[in-house]
Amino acid sequence: MSFSYLNNLNSSYNAPLNQSFKAGTNPAVQKTENPIDTIVKKVDEEKEKKHNKKAIAVTGSVIGISLLMAMFNPRYSTKLMEKLKASQLRVSDKIKTSKDSFIKSKFYNFILKMQNGFNKFFAYINNVNSVKDTYFKQLCTEESTFSGVRNGSKGFWQKTASVIRKVMKKPHETITRWGDDLAKFTVKMKYKKAASKMDHIEKLLSEYGNRLPADKRALFESKLQELKANREFFDEANLLERFKEQEKLMENIDRDVRNCFDKYIKGFGNQFVNKREHFIKNYSFWAGDIMQPAKDRVNKAGTQAVDAICGNKEGVKGTYNELIDILSTELSSEEIKLLKNTAEKTEKSLRSANFSECSEYFDKKRDLILGSAPTDIVTAAALLGGSGIALASAGNKDERISETITNTVPIVAGVGTNTVLTSMLVAGPKGLVISGIVGGIISLIGSGTDHIRLNAKAKRLAAQEKAKEAQNV
Repeated sequence: MSFSYLNNLNSSYNAPLNQSFKAGTNPAVQKTENPIDTIVKKVDEEKEKKHNKKAIAVTGSVIGISLLMAMFNPRYSTKLMEKLKASQLRVSDKIKTSKDSFIKSKFYNFILKMQNGFNKFFAYINNVNSVKDTYFKQLCTEESTFSGVRNGSKGFWQKTASVIRKVMKKPHETITRWGDDLAKFTVKMKYKKAASKMDHIEKLLSEYGNRLPADKRALFESKLQELKANREFFDEANLLERFKEQEKLMENIDRDVRNCFDKYIKGFGNQFVNKREHFIKNYSFWAGDIMQPAKDRVNKAGTQAVDAICGNKEGVKGTYNELIDILSTELSSEEIKLLKNTAEKTEKSLRSANFSECSEYFDKKRDLILGSAPTDIVTAAALLGGSGIALASAGNKDERISETITNTVPIVAGVGTNTVLTSMLVAGPKGLVISGIVGGIISLIGSGTDHIRLNAKAKRLAAQEKAKEAQNV
């Protein structure tokens, strides 16, 4: 609510009152027609119309800016790439089974060609962002010799890079460390949730184990000790060691990506190379390809650790199932069903935590080492500049305050939430919805605060005008 609007309200309130003084009428009669509450009511009605609309607009802005951030910094996950490849395999199978139908065969071949194009495009976008991130990181944190630059301008570029490095090195490293800490925190919390479920089923197993006769008791206790040993893999101390091992596996990934890019660029200068073929052949995700063997080993170790406890469909029994088998002769069907259902829920939670460590965190760590977190922050800051334009265009102090608490702060908070969620391995539609809701809620709170602020100001101004009129009488 602007100050000019309040002045207009006060003017409309004073006009009939001043006329009554001039005409010599009783001012008390006129005051009852325009009490202070009427002015406040007008303020309330005008604010109420904008209240929910502002929150909806802020939610849309948060989602829109977050989507733009994803467009400027797209990183398509390995999970998405695997789904696309699985879809390609299904279409390939369709092609084999529809050879007798010319129309179906043509259709599925067309779909397969489109899928291949999408896969290559997504992989190439990943390459572009990996290269952008790692060169920005090099500019901020590493000394560059500018070996390909002429001696005349080399000194200028070296000095410029030195200044940038002095300003940006610490923020770049701090933001990267912050992103890494959030990702690790997410993995730890998932394992903590899984550990709670494991504690629960083991408590049930121990209680039921008391019913076993002596000849089975020894085997049962032996399996419980085996279970305890298998669980040590998921202890926090061992998890932290595996985080360090992942970091060692990736310590040269930024250098390797730059080397791949240099070879790629030089390929276009080779007169014997078909430029179109060279472009197409290098669509693959270099960072993902380089780290894939290491990621496979990490995934294999994690999967085997879960299988040892929960079993799998490939013949591994799993300690839980072995313990349930030992107990089966002493339990009712309802108790066995309870144990099996509890084991399934525990397995689901443990596999989710392990996937988060071995796949989601692995990919996130790789991107962080390449320099993804600071470029995300820079992109967000650039896109949030639009909120500053609206703030700068506000006509007066009241409008600037209103714009800040109902629009700018909620949008910044919403986009910040999306950035934090991305670091916490929560991305995609879920992250967008949560960050949009956060922005909308903060906008509603801001609108309510602004509403109270303007009401109080309207009452204060009206009271001041009333006092002035009393003095004039």
